Amino acid sequence: MHSISHFWNVSRGIYGPRNFKENKRAVVFFVRAISNRALFEELYTFFDQYPPMKGFLETHDPDFQEVMTRVFLFKNSTMRQRLDAVEHHFTILRQFFSDDVIKEIYWGKGYTLWQSQDAANPLKVRLIFDTGQRKEGFLSLYLYSREDMLYHFNFRFDYNKAGEPALYIGTLQGSKEGLELTKEITKKLFGYRPKNFILYLLRIFTQTLGIKDLYAITDAGFYTNSHILRGNRSKKTSLDVFWKEEGAEATPSEEFYWQMPITEKRRKYDDIPSRKRNLFRKRYLLMDDIIPDYIAHVKELFRDDFRPTPSAIDEAAITEKPADYDPIEAPKTQE
Repeated sequence: MHSISHFWNVSRGIYGPRNFKENKRAVVFFVRAISNRALFEELYTFFDQYPPMKGFLETHDPDFQEVMTRVFLFKNSTMRQRLDAVEHHFTILRQFFSDDVIKEIYWGKGYTLWQSQDAANPLKVRLIFDTGQRKEGFLSLYLYSREDMLYHFNFRFDYNKAGEPALYIGTLQGSKEGLELTKEITKKLFGYRPKNFILYLLRIFTQTLGIKDLYAITDAGFYTNSHILRGNRSKKTSLDVFWKEEGAEATPSEEFYWQMPITEKRRKYDDIPSRKRNLFRKRYLLMDDIIPDYIAHVKELFRDDFRPTPSAIDEAAITEKPADYDPIEAPKTQE
């Protein structure tokens, strides 16, 4: 068992004697850690016995231990719940991805899952671990334009109440300075907003892994709601409206999460105003070009023995299409 001095040194290593707030957090970390040493020892043992993460807390990212002592992930989460979330996430992760891939995600720079070859629309999608985003999850899917971040999801894998692997979205964040860039990219994606585009990619990611359930944090369940008095640190952006626009529904099995459809339904000819039909046609043809390459890159991360059945087949993933294929299914003949 680690000594009391170990936890004090960890607390000082994470926070440092920089100011009153950091000193206070160091003390809180220390008190909570020594009061829950058995749970910390469980965390250490889990990572020691998990080859891709062995030594991670000691040499690469000691700050990750803050997940144990602060109320992250969802409202009023306990240390036991957060430790379970860590163990479940990494257990599921190793069912999907090879050890080398996991090490590159958490020790290295992650992976580019898709990159536009269009110099006029230089988008890039990356799967990474960003330690600064650990409050809401343990993986992130980022959308960049050149090196400018547009949007990213923070999420984690966990078991749902049925005991099945599921994907839990902790937040969707956009660039504070990216409003004009977002408008520009929306035009280049034929009216497809970047936040809808990255949600679409996360859904395809979910489908490709064979995961059937996708959940998104509710505004009420956001972790900052754990404290009555938080001043200007409270959550300012509502996501519930966006989730509901995308088909989110309440589910009795999840107190703090909406259940999201894992598919995005394409609008068809009769559902689209005539003035917008060509715009939607171009958008869907663009997705038909992007998605097969994106799926191929996701599959490159899989363990050799992981061959999931996709939980859904998106229309864009179907590469063999008839010569007269039209993504919005225009009538063959019109008067």
